Amino acid sequence: MANLIIKSGAYLGTLFSFDDEVTVGRAQGETRKAGSQIYIDDENISRHHLRIFVNENGYHIEDLASSNGTCLGNTPLVPGQAYPLHDGEVIRLGETQLLFTNLEADTLLTRRAQSAASTDIQFEFNDEAPTIEVISDQQVQQDISLIVDASQLMLDLKKHGYSDFAKNDELVKRMHAMVQVSMALGATTNLEDLTACINEQIFELFAGAERAFVMLYEQAKTRLLPLSARYRGKPGEQNKKIGVSRSIVKNVIENKQAILIEDAQGDLQYGQQESVMNLAIRSVMCAPVLYQNQVLGLVQVDNRDGGNAFSAEDLQILIAVCSQLAISLRNSQLYEEIENLFEGFVKASVQAIESRDPGTAGHSFRVADYTEKLAIAVDRSDSAELKSIYFSRDQIRELRYASLLHDFGKVGVREHVLTKAKKLYPYELQNLKLRARYAEACLQERAYRGLVEKQVAEKLTPAQFQQEKQRLEQQLIREKAHLRRFIDMVLELDEPGCRLDELIDVLADYKGFQFENITHEKQLLMEPFEFSALSGSRGTLNAVERKEIETHVSHTFIFLSLIPWTSRLGGIPDIAHAHHERMDGSGYPRGLGSEDIPQQAKIMAIADVYDALTAGDRPYRQGLNSERALALIESEVEVGKLDRNLFRVFVESSAYQR
Repeated sequence: MANLIIKSGAYLGTLFSFDDEVTVGRAQGETRKAGSQIYIDDENISRHHLRIFVNENGYHIEDLASSNGTCLGNTPLVPGQAYPLHDGEVIRLGETQLLFTNLEADTLLTRRAQSAASTDIQFEFNDEAPTIEVISDQQVQQDISLIVDASQLMLDLKKHGYSDFAKNDELVKRMHAMVQVSMALGATTNLEDLTACINEQIFELFAGAERAFVMLYEQAKTRLLPLSARYRGKPGEQNKKIGVSRSIVKNVIENKQAILIEDAQGDLQYGQQESVMNLAIRSVMCAPVLYQNQVLGLVQVDNRDGGNAFSAEDLQILIAVCSQLAISLRNSQLYEEIENLFEGFVKASVQAIESRDPGTAGHSFRVADYTEKLAIAVDRSDSAELKSIYFSRDQIRELRYASLLHDFGKVGVREHVLTKAKKLYPYELQNLKLRARYAEACLQERAYRGLVEKQVAEKLTPAQFQQEKQRLEQQLIREKAHLRRFIDMVLELDEPGCRLDELIDVLADYKGFQFENITHEKQLLMEPFEFSALSGSRGTLNAVERKEIETHVSHTFIFLSLIPWTSRLGGIPDIAHAHHERMDGSGYPRGLGSEDIPQQAKIMAIADVYDALTAGDRPYRQGLNSERALALIESEVEVGKLDRNLFRVFVESSAYQR
C-alpha cells in the first residue's frame, strides 16, 4: 500500500492510497480519487499528467508528456521514462507538491526500531468507515500534558467576574457550547450520532480549529479505529483520508496524556518529526477519552495556520469535552452490547423455530433482508405516492425485528402439520397402499374359493375345471390392474402441485368402490378424507390444517405482546400481526382493509410472498425464478391484494436481489 499526500494548496494534508498503479491529472471539479485516477484542482496540471506504478523492483513514476512537466525533488523527469520512486520523495507538478510514502517499507522500519519494545498499537481501517491514515515517525518521549477538571471552567468564569466583558462573553459563549455538547451527548446512544455531535460542537468551541477527528480505541486488540473526520466549512470533504502523526496518537493512548502543541513546526520534540512536517501541522490538541482510567478513544483538533495557535484554556475545554464524551461513549458501548445481546437472542430464537421445519429454514432471515431493503428504498423514493413516507433508523430496526419474528407463532402449530410435504401424510399413504394390496389379495381369495365351491357342487370335468380356472384368472388380472391404476393415480395426485381434472374425475369412480374382506364384509377401498385430500386444491394442506397454519399469526401476536418492548420497538407485535393481511380484506387473521394495515406490514407482505415463491428448499415444490415470482406477485397487485406503489419500488430498486 502506497500513499500520496498533498503538501501545498487548499487541499493540504489530503491523502490518497493505492496499491498497484495510479494516474494523476487535472481535476474536473474538486480534488478527489476515482478508481485508479487522482484528480487535483490545479489548472497548471495536464489532464493526464503522470502515472505511478509498481513492478518487481518497487514503485516507479513516469511523466505522461505533460505540458508543464514533472519534477522528482528538484530533478525534471524526461517524459515517457520511468524513474524509481522511494519513500519520502516529493513530486512537484504545476503548483502542487505531493509526498510519496510507502507504508509497507515504513511499517517494516518501524517494527525493526521497536522490536524490543512492548506491544504496539495497531491502526485498522476499512473503506466504509472514515479513513484517517497514520503516518509513522520516530517515537519520542513526551511530557507536554495538561489535565484539568471541567469544573475549572466555572472557576475561570467566577474569577473573571464582570469586569472583563469581552473575556466574559467568550467564556459564556463557550459555556453555552459546552451545555449544547452535554445535551446532545445525553440525548443519543448511537455511536455515529455521538461522533457527529462532537465534531459539530468542536468548531463552535474552538475558533482556530481547522479540522477534527475522533478515533475509537479497542484495548483488547490494542487497535485504533477511525470514527469521524471533519474539515471546517467543508462538509463535502468529511471523512476523506487525512494523515495523523503516529507518535502523537501513541503518546496520548499509552500515557493517557492530553497534548497541546502551540507551534508543531517549532516544537523541539515534534518539530523535527517527519509526519508533522509532511502534514504541515502548526498547532494541535489531542486528548484521550478516559472512562475510569480506561482509554476509550481520542479526539484531535489541529490547524495549519500559525496565527491561530491553541491555548492551555483550549486544552482544558477539550479535556472537559472528552470527559463528557467518555460517559456517552461508554453508555453507547453498553447500549450496543445490549442490542447485540438482544439481536443474538432474536436470531437464535428464529433459528430454533425454523429448525422445526427444515423446509423453510432461512425464510425469516431472508424476509427480514428483503423487507429492510424495500423499506429503505421506499424511504428514499421521490414518487408522489410515497414521498410522505419516512422511516427513521429506529423504525427500520423495528421493522427488521418484526420481520425476523413474523413466523414465531409457528411454535404453536403441530409439527406434523407444519412439515407436511404432500397431501397425504406418509402413514396415510402407506395405509392406502396396504389397503389396495389387501383388496387385491381378498379378490384373489374370493375367486379361488368360488372355484373350489363350484367344483364341489357341480363335479366339473378336468377340462371344465381348467376352462373355469382360466376365466377367473383373466378376471383377476383385470381387477388387479384396476387396483394398480388406482395406486398410480393416488401417487400422482398426492404431489402438492398436481390437480389434473381428468385424474380427479377418474378418482371419483373409485370413491364408492368396495371389496369383500376376509370376513366377507364390505369395505371401502378409499376413505372419504383420503378422497377429499387428494382432490382438493393445490398445496398439501386440507381446510382444517390450513386454518391451523393460519393461527401462527395470532400466536405470534400473543407471544410478541408479552415482551416489554421499548417505545422505539413498540410496533413490532402489530406489524408482525398484519403481514398476512391483504388490501382487499381477503387476508387473515382479521381481514383488515388497506386503511387498517400498517405500512410496514404491507412492505413485509411483499417480501414474504416473494421469498415463499422463490425459496428453493421447500420439500413440496421447486422455487421459482425471480421473473416468474415477480409476475405472480404482480397478478396479486392487479387484483388489489398487494400495494401497487410498494411493489413498483420493490422491482425498480431490485430489493429482491440478495
